[in-house]
Amino acid sequence: MANAGERLSFDGTTLEVVVTKPGDGDITWATGDGAKLQIGKRYQCEASGAEVLVTKPGDGALECAGNAMVMQEPKKTKSAD
Repeated sequence: MANAGERLSFDGTTLEVVVTKPGDGDITWATGDGAKLQIGKRYQCEASGAEVLVTKPGDGALECAGNAMVMQEPKKTKSAD
């Protein structure tokens, strides 16, 4: 289990993430089917609640406690018409 603010890097990839919200279970990297994790994007594990921010991009996918982490969509704000 990672702590908030902890930087994680993974063997076999250039990917680096910062844990923004800890959750239950370890955050791991898996080779993906051509998926690319983009810098500045946040990923969340819906089962454990863990969240990470990508600080160095890389290929593959993130998992937490055996569940795939999904990219969070930006929150919609009201326009100032």
